[in-house]
Amino acid sequence: MTTLISTWRNALLAAAAFAILGAPAHAARVIEEHPIAIDGQPGRYFRLHDTEAQEGAQVIVVVSGSGCAEFGSRLPYFFEKYPAPVDVYHLEKPHVGKGATGEPGTCSPAFEQADNLQRRVRDTLAFLEQQPVLARSAPRGIALVGFSEGGRVAPIVAGRSGKVGWLAVAGKGGMRQSDGFLVFADRGVAPYANPSSRALLEKQFAAIAADPSALDKSFFGHPYAYWSSHLFHDSLPDFARLDIPVVVAMGEKDESEPIESGRALKDFYKRHPDKPFRFIEYEGASHGLQRGDRRHVQDFVASLAGWIRNDPRAFDER
Repeated sequence: MTTLISTWRNALLAAAAFAILGAPAHAARVIEEHPIAIDGQPGRYFRLHDTEAQEGAQVIVVVSGSGCAEFGSRLPYFFEKYPAPVDVYHLEKPHVGKGATGEPGTCSPAFEQADNLQRRVRDTLAFLEQQPVLARSAPRGIALVGFSEGGRVAPIVAGRSGKVGWLAVAGKGGMRQSDGFLVFADRGVAPYANPSSRALLEKQFAAIAADPSALDKSFFGHPYAYWSSHLFHDSLPDFARLDIPVVVAMGEKDESEPIESGRALKDFYKRHPDKPFRFIEYEGASHGLQRGDRRHVQDFVASLAGWIRNDPRAFDER
């Protein structure tokens, strides 16, 4: 079975091709690729910026979702509606090839060995300290944006780095991923309820917990070593330790992370009204915040500009 978070890739391939090859929404908006060494290992990152309007641009770091598809080259799609000036950075995962599509069976053994929550957190923290612009950023000067799986990575990074001043998450809530799968099973949502089931999922979770480092055993398209780092991680403590503005967006019809997960996070913050938090629920939208032809992910990202400026109406147009 292919990766459960492939919705982002499949929904955006056509639009991404236009963003990369077609006329950009902003004549001076360019995407660049640069090499970088993280923990002594060769890597690469992407930067999206407006060449004619760099003064005063808010620095944004994006953490992508799951899988081995190249993400950085698709930044123009996500920021198509974001007002100038823009200055966005994305560290590509290790062992993701140029132009990689992430199709089933194409992720390399080296990628799978490095693909876990702890490595993603460690690499992102190193990126904040090593990339020259990010390294020079003032305390709480960076806005961190996590999509899907990146929404599990980003709150941990935000809690460990004094450089992060805003956290935005899309397609991820406050439940453990294992609990979210069980919610889907109880709701009768495929593939969690068919061909799988609550009983089969619980049996599979136990098998993963018993062999957490296995790379030769797989579940839903990923090895056990991947799942053991993500499935049972509780994100609520990560959010709880933050004292920076946080916004989370989810689609009501999310098929990879149940909307109950986002609502649970919303309920948590209701019990902590001293913490600045917004929850945006897009009616009828998917995991990729898509509803029909409406690309709410672009609306959400564009609204971050106002939210960072503390505009209370930032997300009114949705």
